[in-house]
Amino acid sequence: MPRIRMVTGIALVCATALTVAGCKNSNQLFQDNNDGGWFSRPVEMFKTPDWARNSAPTAELGPSGPVGPEDLVNADGSCAMSAAAPPPPAPDQPPGMVVAGGPQVMGGVALGMSECQVVQRAGNPSNVQIGAGEGGERSVTLTFLNPPWPGIYRFSDGRLKVVERSPAPPPVAKKAPVKKKKAAKKTS
Repeated sequence: MPRIRMVTGIALVCATALTVAGCKNSNQLFQDNNDGGWFSRPVEMFKTPDWARNSAPTAELGPSGPVGPEDLVNADGSCAMSAAAPPPPAPDQPPGMVVAGGPQVMGGVALGMSECQVVQRAGNPSNVQIGAGEGGERSVTLTFLNPPWPGIYRFSDGRLKVVERSPAPPPVAKKAPVKKKKAAKKTS
């Protein structure tokens, strides 16, 4: 008897499924007028959502384009004065030095910055080398040995391309303490 009930139950479920599958949606019970129906679009479970797709073929990571002459350093590592420049150095301070020994603009240094943007953030360079690159473009190497941003900065056409670690200063040799010899006591 239980076997007949199981077979009957399975047959009843299959008949109900066939009846529902063959029915026409005459009452439009499963249709949403806004989207064209519940079952009008295929289900895409593994599709990448629109917000996760890259909308741009390439990403720009920094400033680009030509650099004006006001953004290039001179042979002494100084830049042309701009409207946002700090006041001139004190009379006892040598020309070309950064006021108060620090950078003129607070912030970090990033690839793509112009030569003067780096000088404004890192202070006066210890060494400046200006020349021509392989393609005849302007090539500048600025070396900063002092904080806040010590390093070797290489520019091409006025834009920062490479940052290298600055050479470490030579270690300071410590003098060995002088030991005094105790005089031997004479016994007489």
